[in-house]
Amino acid sequence: MVAQRLVRQKLSLQQKQGAKGFTLLEILAAIAIFSVVTLSAWQIFQGVVAAHDIVVSRNERMQQLQYALLLIDQDLQQLADRGPRSGDGVNSAGLFSGEDMLGTEDEALATVRYGWHNPQHILPRSELQRVFYRLNEGRLERQFHYVLDTQEVDAEPVTQTLLDGVTTLKFEFYHDEKWQKDLPESGVLPKAIAIAFTLEGIGLIERKYLLPASWQAEETTDSTKNSGTGDTNEQAR
Repeated sequence: MVAQRLVRQKLSLQQKQGAKGFTLLEILAAIAIFSVVTLSAWQIFQGVVAAHDIVVSRNERMQQLQYALLLIDQDLQQLADRGPRSGDGVNSAGLFSGEDMLGTEDEALATVRYGWHNPQHILPRSELQRVFYRLNEGRLERQFHYVLDTQEVDAEPVTQTLLDGVTTLKFEFYHDEKWQKDLPESGVLPKAIAIAFTLEGIGLIERKYLLPASWQAEETTDSTKNSGTGDTNEQAR
């Protein structure tokens, strides 16, 4: 009995000696490998998040640019040759541009557009809208009045910020068969207008628009038609 007990104790001691754990070096190596894998995964995750933020920011920027160009297209494609009203009547000039107006930091534009929707004339206003473009503190701003002739009502314009990060704003006008910085001295509309602005991160954006004929041209056409009608009537008599 005693001999069997001694044998069992010896076998148990041998088994305990054979079951060894991890050494300190092995544990440190495992921790180092785990740290490298975790750091790599974190860097990849950070890169994905940064790329996503860049794409979202870029898309928002492009949406802002598309909306700004949409408003500019609508304003300049529907430009009306309608000057401001004063005590002596309506001014013949309906388009103004320069560097010393509207508090702009570069150049500015003031004009009137058709197509300000007023279904069934429910609102007490015209469908003509006076609009302004200027550069203010790096922002491309569009201003408008709810009243066409602001001399009759003392009202501040409504300001819309179309784009930020704009560094330049330029306008050119096509008349006398070439592009020029100045408007025609006669007060008639030019044949075309160009707007160009520089946007941070994108570069130069430029658009050109053909303009409708001015009032003077329409009056000439009407007078010609009337003259022709009178000649026909005289011949008939």
